[in-house]
Formats: sequence, structure tokens, C-alpha cells
Amino acid sequence: MADLINLNKARKAKTKQRETAKAVENRIIYGISTDVRKREKAKQKRDAEKIGHKLLNSAPDNKKG
Repeated sequence: MADLINLNKARKAKTKQRETAKAVENRIIYGISTDVRKREKAKQKRDAEKIGHKLLNSAPDNKKG
């Protein structure tokens, strides 16, 4: 026999989980000063560009045939 669940409790638990996740996200976003956030974003962009320049092409240019 299947287990019975209280839909109201399940709905409330799901809402609470979403709110907790949003609170963690907001702590990360708003807990850092604007200068630090801008520096970190610029650093991530530089790192992504460095990695992009080092990627190999998947298709060789000089195909025989």
C-alpha cells in the first residue's frame, strides 16, 4: 500500500527550501562589497579568456582527401 502524504506539509516544505536557497544566494550577492564583486568578475573574465586562447580546435584545417 502506498504511503499517504500531507500535500499541505509537502507544499510548505518545498516553499521553505526555495526561500532558504534564495537567502543563501542573497547572502553571497549582497554580502560582498561592490569593489570586491567587480574585481572578482573581472578576474573570472580574464581567466576565461586565458583558457579560451589555449583551447585546441576540434577540426583540423588541413584535411587530406
